[in-house]
Amino acid sequence: MKAGKAIQRAELLNESDYTIITTYQLEFRGIANYYHLAYNMHTLDQLKRVTEHSLTKTLANKQKLSVPKVYDKYRAEIVVGDTTYKGLRVTVPREGKEPLVATWGGIALTWDIQAALEDQPQRLWGKRTELEQRLLAQVCEYCGATRLTDDIEVHHIRALKDLTKYTGRERPEWVKRMAARHRKTMVLCRTCHQDITNGHPMRRQSIKLKDVLAMQKARTTILESRVQ
Repeated sequence: MKAGKAIQRAELLNESDYTIITTYQLEFRGIANYYHLAYNMHTLDQLKRVTEHSLTKTLANKQKLSVPKVYDKYRAEIVVGDTTYKGLRVTVPREGKEPLVATWGGIALTWDIQAALEDQPQRLWGKRTELEQRLLAQVCEYCGATRLTDDIEVHHIRALKDLTKYTGRERPEWVKRMAARHRKTMVLCRTCHQDITNGHPMRRQSIKLKDVLAMQKARTTILESRVQ
């Protein structure tokens, strides 16, 4: 909050909508679970309202939408047992797998004298962020070079609107690729990164985005198997 009002959380603006909603839900659920033994637990409703306002403002800033339009886009009914709650939901489809679903809401703020107190904190960021996963895959998202052949670095722009500054002439392939994926970061080999930073013609040929994604997936799978 700032000046008595809920505000966006700038540190989450580079995360996906799924991660943003999941973060708010896990944090609020942790507080609600801790206070289930409190007879006046219902007073957490004020915290819920502030948290929801912050969540919708964060999504609105990320999507360049108004808060009412965020509600229009993500509004959903969350069914828990025999109770239906109003909340928010984002669904991420996955090929050949069940979609990922993140929800905000559906947490009862009622006193439960039989509740088991779980006061051991859990790591919210147990899984790697999307950017971290892309870095660990060590694949240039322009030419497909890997860490085995070149150093891997990250190219970052200040805002997505910067990708539209190439009006009047054809946009470079790396700009098109970042705009298509709606990202302010691009994982690159050192050669491609130097060419983009210096505004030089690209010395390496780009490969198809689907081939980049396939390489990242394959290398991530190998990494995860090693960790296990």
